[in-house]
Amino acid sequence: MEPPVQPRAEELSELYRELSQHPGLSTACLGPDLTTQYGGKYCSLYTEWSQRDLARAENIKFCRQYLIFHDGASIVYSGPAGTCSEIKDELLSRESPSGMLKAVLRKVPAKEKEKEKQFLEVWDQNRKVKSIDLTALDKHGSVYDDDQFGCLAWSHSETHLLYVAEKKRPKAESFFQSKAPELGTSDEDTGHPKKEDAPIKGEQFVYYEDWGETLSTRSVPVLCVLDIEGNSISVLEGIPEHLSPGQAFWSPEDTGVVFVGWWHEPFRLGLRHCTNRRSALFYVDLTGGRCELLSEDTRAVWSPRLSPDGCRIVYLENNVLGPHQQCSQLRMYDWYTKHTSTVLEAVPRQAWGAFPGIYCGALPGMCWAADSRRILLDTAQRSQQDVFVVDTATGTTTWLTADSPQGSWSVLTIDRDLLVARFSTPSCPPMLKVAVLPAAGHEAQTQWICLQDAPPVPGISWGIRTLQPTPEQENPQYGGLDFDAILMRPSEGPAGQKPPLVVMPHGGPHSVFTAGWMLYPAALCRVGFAVLLVNYRGSLGFGQDSVASLPGNVGTQDVLDVQLCVERVLQEEMLDATRVALVGGSHGGFLACHLIGQFPDTYRACVVRNPVVNIASMVATTDIPDWCLTETGLPYKPEALPDPAQWTEMLHKSPIRYADQVRAPVLLMLGEDDRRVPPKQGLEYYRALKARGVPTRLLWYPGNNHALAGVEAEADGFMNMALWLLKHLHRPSAGGRPGPAENSPMASATEKGVEVGRGLRGVWAAHGPAACYRELSRFPAVTRAALRAAAGGQTFQLYTAGADGPVPQSAAAPTWPAGGSCASAATTACSAQPAARASPSAGPRSALRSTTSSSARTRPRASAAPRSNAARRRAASCWRCGTAGDAATAWISRRWGSMGTSTRRVGPLPRGSRPQRLNWCGQQPWWLPGAQLCLYQAGLWHSFAMPGPFACLAWSHSETRLLYVAEKSRPKPQPPCPWDVPGAAWPAAEDEDEEGKQFVYHEDWGEALSTRSAPVLCVLDLRGLSLSVLEGVPEHLSPGQVRMGCRERPGDPAWGCGMSLTVTQALWSPDDRGVVFVGWWHKPFRLGLNACSNRRSGIFYLDLASGCCELLSAEEGSVCSPRLSPDGQRLLYLEGAVGGPHRQCLRLRMLTWQTKQTVTVLDVVQEPTEAFAGLYTEVLPPRCWAADSRRAVLGTPQRSRTDLLLVDTEACTVTNLTAGSSEGCWELLTLQWDLLVATCSAPHHPPSLVVAVLPPAGQELPLGWVPVEDTPTVPGVTWKTLTIQPPCSEQGPDVQDTQAFEALLLSPSDGTPPHPLVVCPHGGPHAVFDARWRPSVAALCQLGFAVLLVNYRGSLGFGQASISSLLSRVGEQDVADTQLAVEQALHREPLDPHRLALLAGSHGAFIALHLLTCEPERYQACALRSPVSNLPALLGTSDIPDWRYTSLGLPYSFERVPRAEDVATMLLRSPIAQAAQVQTPVLLCVGARDRRVSPTQALELYRVLRARGVPARLLWYPEGGHALAGVETEADVFKNCAHWFLQHLGQPRRDETGWHSS
Repeated sequence: MEPPVQPRAEELSELYRELSQHPGLSTACLGPDLTTQYGGKYCSLYTEWSQRDLARAENIKFCRQYLIFHDGASIVYSGPAGTCSEIKDELLSRESPSGMLKAVLRKVPAKEKEKEKQFLEVWDQNRKVKSIDLTALDKHGSVYDDDQFGCLAWSHSETHLLYVAEKKRPKAESFFQSKAPELGTSDEDTGHPKKEDAPIKGEQFVYYEDWGETLSTRSVPVLCVLDIEGNSISVLEGIPEHLSPGQAFWSPEDTGVVFVGWWHEPFRLGLRHCTNRRSALFYVDLTGGRCELLSEDTRAVWSPRLSPDGCRIVYLENNVLGPHQQCSQLRMYDWYTKHTSTVLEAVPRQAWGAFPGIYCGALPGMCWAADSRRILLDTAQRSQQDVFVVDTATGTTTWLTADSPQGSWSVLTIDRDLLVARFSTPSCPPMLKVAVLPAAGHEAQTQWICLQDAPPVPGISWGIRTLQPTPEQENPQYGGLDFDAILMRPSEGPAGQKPPLVVMPHGGPHSVFTAGWMLYPAALCRVGFAVLLVNYRGSLGFGQDSVASLPGNVGTQDVLDVQLCVERVLQEEMLDATRVALVGGSHGGFLACHLIGQFPDTYRACVVRNPVVNIASMVATTDIPDWCLTETGLPYKPEALPDPAQWTEMLHKSPIRYADQVRAPVLLMLGEDDRRVPPKQGLEYYRALKARGVPTRLLWYPGNNHALAGVEAEADGFMNMALWLLKHLHRPSAGGRPGPAENSPMASATEKGVEVGRGLRGVWAAHGPAACYRELSRFPAVTRAALRAAAGGQTFQLYTAGADGPVPQSAAAPTWPAGGSCASAATTACSAQPAARASPSAGPRSALRSTTSSSARTRPRASAAPRSNAARRRAASCWRCGTAGDAATAWISRRWGSMGTSTRRVGPLPRGSRPQRLNWCGQQPWWLPGAQLCLYQAGLWHSFAMPGPFACLAWSHSETRLLYVAEKSRPKPQPPCPWDVPGAAWPAAEDEDEEGKQFVYHEDWGEALSTRSAPVLCVLDLRGLSLSVLEGVPEHLSPGQVRMGCRERPGDPAWGCGMSLTVTQALWSPDDRGVVFVGWWHKPFRLGLNACSNRRSGIFYLDLASGCCELLSAEEGSVCSPRLSPDGQRLLYLEGAVGGPHRQCLRLRMLTWQTKQTVTVLDVVQEPTEAFAGLYTEVLPPRCWAADSRRAVLGTPQRSRTDLLLVDTEACTVTNLTAGSSEGCWELLTLQWDLLVATCSAPHHPPSLVVAVLPPAGQELPLGWVPVEDTPTVPGVTWKTLTIQPPCSEQGPDVQDTQAFEALLLSPSDGTPPHPLVVCPHGGPHAVFDARWRPSVAALCQLGFAVLLVNYRGSLGFGQASISSLLSRVGEQDVADTQLAVEQALHREPLDPHRLALLAGSHGAFIALHLLTCEPERYQACALRSPVSNLPALLGTSDIPDWRYTSLGLPYSFERVPRAEDVATMLLRSPIAQAAQVQTPVLLCVGARDRRVSPTQALELYRVLRARGVPARLLWYPEGGHALAGVETEADVFKNCAHWFLQHLGQPRRDETGWHSS
């Protein structure tokens, strides 16, 4: 028989709406006693409630007042006084002791161009008497309104208010920020800022630690006092720097302040729900500023409460560290005798009827009885919560709710012995209760009166069951423990019906389900599910022994307890054993994932919220790393280093190890801002299950943290959870609509050279590193070039575009330097010899992508539309962040017209030849003669693909169509139900598939590609003015992800329509009948693609007529950069191996279009020769073919140079066109009509633009390069290449062990040696330092440092054998090579061996950290960017988890989850394991948006170094990615690194002869 499960989403939403409207009672406050004219006494009761407002998607607060008439011994009458009213923008409120005044902290929402303000108001009984703008006073930061630190306390005299706020931070600004006085103002008008207000240069990105989950805006709290009469605010002095104060109140007689102080050294740990943090009770004297310790300083204390007579303070106390929640002690401090006593000890075992122990998070704000002897508190007692009175003199306790209904009781307040409490049950929402506390000894006679009743929810029955573990499951150290479970089941429906069962273990794990009102279980029960809430051993309320039994046994004891409970309940209750599901969050999600892996036959579905999946990878990313070790049974010390044995044990206890056994469909719900269990945990599990074919869906909630407590997230979570359970537990019926699983996706420089050279030599003396960097970084880099042939002549139009150097003039840099002789795009006429220069034409300023048609008459450009500066910044931000609020627009430019008669010159195009433009744009119309079209209104795609691996903008050969790649359009997400209007109409049938999908997670392509998920090919028809997305993608495959239709190959099950591809790098076929593109496999999930040339991909041909898609390249290859020859007969592309190193030596392959035959033009080079070292470029130049369609030109690293190579595709020969040139880096921009356009640079020479004519075949050398835009050599910098020969290995003369490598040494040419040396190993590790211009390195030389750029074995440009030699030797060979390079440089060159520093990023930083541990006394300073410090911790946080395996010589597959031996191997190779050896001061620079190397790597290292007393500084760049490449970011990083070296290597000095070190 089918259970009464409601399958329709409409009914589910109405049910949730109904149950979520029950308010929760949060605060109660009793007013003063008043006397009636008849002699009776009464008082008012003010209460605050919270309620979910689904229409507004927020929690609202409202207040309600009651009148209570009493005679001192009992309540005579009580009832409501008036109706409810909403409380708006109130953060804190507190009545004065007399009840005559009320203080209110209120927020005022931000207005345009203003930030949110905070006001402190004082009210009397008739009006507002004070309103103080705390924000305008600027004495401190935001006032704390949390219940961890926050307070708002009246002095006893009611003349002062005490509160906690964030300490005011000094203003900070960029090293490069400059302010000019406004025109017309004098020096007196502008003045000079006061010393204390002067901004600190370079401090705006300094990292400030916070207190973790829900306390991310809390860093350095301070105590503040408002003098109400004097209208002044002061920040209290005298509090030790190592303490963070909170929970403060006035001492008796108002002589000082009592507060709790938390130790925050060596670093902060998460504080929310953690009652084990070292803290103590302190008193600060306001007259002398003396701070006195009142409690022990080796314990954890909180929740101090002063008695009415001002003589005693009670507080709760726990052990430091250990379980985060424990059975607490109740301690009391006598104010006048200074004596501290223990009122209640921790209870080892709970006995029914006896006091169970204290497990509350805090004592009630007012907990003292009128006699100043007794206190009231509520605490968990097994699976219910009860109220107890404690006699502080005798230590006796009385259970006040023993004779009351079973459920959950909470004390709200007690005043003058009037007791106010909240009561609820699993089937009854909260109600308000009041009572008079009887005299001492008669407390059991307490009579409760209901003030605000709440009717029980019909259809729910519940009970508590007690279970005893089997003998095999007994804990040998804590035997005899039992545990409880609360079973809720539907009480309505036909007899004999068996409802499905939903099992819910709680999180924590040291938490408890009490028999109170819970929205989710009640709603599921009303839907028709039985719900089992399991309080396994380790839960609170069962004694300290139960709590202590679980650490060291997580993943076994708790898992077996839940499974035992499920089996018992299924045996003893009328429940359907074939339909059992799991729902859990946090540690409850940990248990759920364990259960579906260890007992796969029991469970048919699973829903988890922010689950703990891999304790080992979580330890380096959570705000509570101590939890990971404690619950695993391991000791925690702040200064402790990761240990392989410990990490192995943590992995052994993690559910990820059982991923192979999971069969139940899993729904994951993750909070993007979760600091406790970072969402990477859930993502790791999601990918592991997807790789194994387990039905999996992931919901991603922005703006939500660990609790997923936002109203919208909570409602959406319930609807998706219920629908998931209905789908997988409900027996399928014919014609049912698909469930979520099917729908879920996954002036020229030459002319100014002398002046520039003269100016650079005095830069440092005048202005320091910032000016030096600004001067050297201003040289622009040419990034693109295109040629257009003039009709009837040999003159060409050269269009160039580039990027300005990283000088932060503003938040967004122009394409070319603003002002001067260059516009944002330059157009140049080219012939054979130079001539007089003319001003260039102005061009478009914000191009995103452009290309020239085959006839070179038209040029489309996709760009951000020109707007105001602010609008440009908003648009740029929109493109970077992928937001939909202010979508960037785009235009196409068309250039035509004769350039006049041919002249033999090279220079900018005359102003009179400025071409005309036509524009098309995104949210603006697309303008053509007499026509317009808006791309975004067409709704065919989501956003234009920016430059990168997916971008293309290709003309058809007929010049009538344009091909580009864009993000697939996602339908506007619908909420799971129309919350705003009860009974509102539901989406039409065709929209039903989109219900509840606004939080569905869409995978992306990782670092630098976070807005790329499902690219599609789009065609713009210029004649028909139409847009279309190319068809040929089967609709039944992975909705939301592009899949290309294809021809199946017989006998190959891996080929066919089951293949999942991401399309990109497209071009038209020779006849315009189809499209050629690169397709990347994205199943089972996407891996990071940026700088990864080892991802499986192929070249495909899509026939536009038939929609058939054909693979043109090898199936198991990694291909990129298809380039069609001018005659349309040959297709050239790069090909690498799948898997293995991310960068490698590539093959150059060529496809003959007519025959579809593929040949290898250039193969992988194992050992380099003088003539050719192999191909290592990531992309071929867009135009690389010579006019003969036989030769091609490309640039690639050749050892420590980047050269231009000419490849004869028929003879398969290579000619180096730039070998022996003084410039060390050549990059081809374009090759058209045999005219080469390139840039060349060297470490001391910024990029120059040069051109040359490619001679006929066989006559290529020598090649005559002609400069178009030359740049001067930077003075004061010399460079050379050092060749380093490793010593022979003891194992034998293996080629890998003896292959030479190189290093580039840049030295100051001025001054007297020896010079201090900065050592730089590159990142990658498979990358290379070629001899190109690097402004930051040249700037260091200008400052007097020599710089050594090390290309250790494994670098690109030295053959594939060199790359392979590093695999399995990471952390050893690369480190030894860098050491050897340093030693030989010191031996060969005039360098100071006592003044060495390290500067590196990513894997280079990994090497640098190893060097600090190997030779702790050699280096005097170290600066690292985005460092890799802990390899196993990267497994769950990086977009390239395969790199962690490959670099150590371990095999990788999508299905692979970390094994114990993997973790141990990785940790042994990680520098964090040897961090105890580090003595060198370390500067760390990280990007908060780094997807490749999580910033938690640097944060973990920072904490370890601080705990060990090593000087460490952390810079945190909120918008920075892995490369830290933003203009402002890059400049700030350089200046901070330079200052760090100057500070720790000694300040350089300069005299008339040059640089000296002091």
